[in-house]
Amino acid sequence: MNRRTLCAALACLALPLTGHAAEPLRIAADATYPPFEYTDASGAVVGFDIDVTKAACAEMKTECVLVNQPWDGLIPGVQARKYDAVVGMNISAERLKVVSFSQPFYYMYNNFVGHVGTKPDVSPVALKGKIIAVQRGSTQDRFITDTYGKTATIKRYVNAQDPMMEMANGRADFTFGNTAQLKRGFLDTPKGQGFGFIGPTFDGRKDKVLGEGLAFVVRKDNTDLANRFSQAIAALKQKGVIKQLAAKHNLTGLIGE
Repeated sequence: MNRRTLCAALACLALPLTGHAAEPLRIAADATYPPFEYTDASGAVVGFDIDVTKAACAEMKTECVLVNQPWDGLIPGVQARKYDAVVGMNISAERLKVVSFSQPFYYMYNNFVGHVGTKPDVSPVALKGKIIAVQRGSTQDRFITDTYGKTATIKRYVNAQDPMMEMANGRADFTFGNTAQLKRGFLDTPKGQGFGFIGPTFDGRKDKVLGEGLAFVVRKDNTDLANRFSQAIAALKQKGVIKQLAAKHNLTGLIGE
């Protein structure tokens, strides 16, 4: 796929397009999650997930409008019809009870982060009495609660950046989350100096509680929109757009395709 094709795919949020939907689709994102969803110096919401959203809307020939929404309000908001969809949420059995998903556009790897030199044993016995910081309501929160809830202290935060900041400020021993986000949003920054990945990588395709891929979320009864997103994602994968966007955001090798 050439550069002109990619640029055309990324233009749709700025241009009104005629197509399947009479009204613009309102798509929510939690812009505290670099490099996937975050605000740039101008205040615009940007990132890998946002570029995938733009490309999917272009593929569907539908105008889309982004809504920046705190993490804990994403599912309630789509259920209440405040917006039509959410981008970049992990598919899980618990969430499938209340919303519908498109097919995933990438798969998440997960890691613990702690002080450099920490022993790589992250078993429940090894982390007994430790403080683990996670994002509240995330699949990582569920995994940590299920696996370490009886042996470690779990601190939960709404903002995706707060678990990392708590660890950097000495108020947590570990955080656990998306490998790419931890690397790009923390370890590669000045605040991440002295910290590193601890222990093995966890893959949601093997540990199902961690989620089975990042996708678009829609209301439970809106299967038509879920199918339209799925068709768009399939087309973008076939054209190589998803892979090219991952390279643009330096995510090659940090996410599963």
